[in-house]
Amino acid sequence: MATIVVVFGATGHQGGSVLRALATDSLYHVRAVTRSTTSEKVLELALKYPQVEWVEANVDDSSIDKAVTGAHVVFGMTQYFAASANRSEAKQGQRIIDACVSARVEFVVFSTLPSALQVSHGECTSVTHFEDKHKIQQYLAQQSVKWAIVQSAVYFQNVAASARWDDNGKLAFGFFGDTLRKLPYIDVNHDFGTIVKHIIDNRAKYTHAVVPAVSGYYSPQEIVEAFTRVTKIRASAVGVPFEFAPDANLRSMFEFLDKYDMFEGNLVKVPVEVATPEMYWEQCRFHGPPKKL
Repeated sequence: MATIVVVFGATGHQGGSVLRALATDSLYHVRAVTRSTTSEKVLELALKYPQVEWVEANVDDSSIDKAVTGAHVVFGMTQYFAASANRSEAKQGQRIIDACVSARVEFVVFSTLPSALQVSHGECTSVTHFEDKHKIQQYLAQQSVKWAIVQSAVYFQNVAASARWDDNGKLAFGFFGDTLRKLPYIDVNHDFGTIVKHIIDNRAKYTHAVVPAVSGYYSPQEIVEAFTRVTKIRASAVGVPFEFAPDANLRSMFEFLDKYDMFEGNLVKVPVEVATPEMYWEQCRFHGPPKKL
């Protein structure tokens, strides 16, 4: 009998990566949770992975109880941009965990983040989504269910999203903070799911473990130099002032990451192959945004 694994956020970066890692393994039956089973993204994934079961559920109501019923393993996560003042990530995460406990799920893997407040020894007080996700981790640790935590590094994918052509035809990648400072990065579309699958495959070993999902530590300059080596396109890493961050919370996050190692060097070695910047640029085939005519 296949192990039933419920995947939250199945159409997003993290959940989608987990879905892809598990879907082709006959040991697992993937039950993917989405707000709408008729969305374009779900229909696309359903064609590619017909063996995946899709269920509609909303983390803000009791529909998640049915979604996790009968599951052996649950991958849980919350989304910063899906939360609001009245629907915090902490509350959403707690609802998922409560549903798992009620359904007697055997093992829960939850995506959280470290507490910026703790890592900075009280200096960084305003990185709201880090604190909310850390509260989920603390809540899960108090439950009777067996669990593991996975904490994602910065996405390589965010680098491509920042690219702009300058007036001289050179590609500029924007980074908040010091472009020479090494940060933890991950190819979330591939490596994140591979790491989570390894945890699920070996869940007895990883029970109560906190596992940073990291492809490696790289500076923005190193990532851009790798882009040029792969594509032969001239490019530069450009520092962007923190005040240009989209909102106050993200500004606080960029300031925190520019000064502190979010994982404090506490890396759990997971024996899976992960991407280098070169490998990431080769597989994503990014050559810059469309040029304006």
